[in-house]
Amino acid sequence: MTKLNEHSETVLENIIVLIFIFVLVVIIINKYYGYIKLAKKTEYTQEIHELNLALISYRIKYKKFPKNLSVLIKKGYIKNIKTDKNGHPVSPFNKRFVYVKKCGRVLK
Repeated sequence: MTKLNEHSETVLENIIVLIFIFVLVVIIINKYYGYIKLAKKTEYTQEIHELNLALISYRIKYKKFPKNLSVLIKKGYIKNIKTDKNGHPVSPFNKRFVYVKKCGRVLK
């Protein structure tokens, strides 16, 4: 015979409820990390656009592209992008942006 506790619930019912709650928590956490990743991708795309605009502005003023992206930070063309210890801008994924000086573009 199944033993009931003081609230007339069986142990099996309690286990089923706990499993259900666990599954919901896992789904919610998975969705949360998906949204975080999407936000980082969006920020990455926006920062590439901002860097490319700064490169165009730099070229208009100095008639050449900078030797690296840290020059844009030092000259004040970029202010809102996180940098590494050497002053180079880094993406939301903590990787340096790929800059091609020959064409004056930051690659995706």
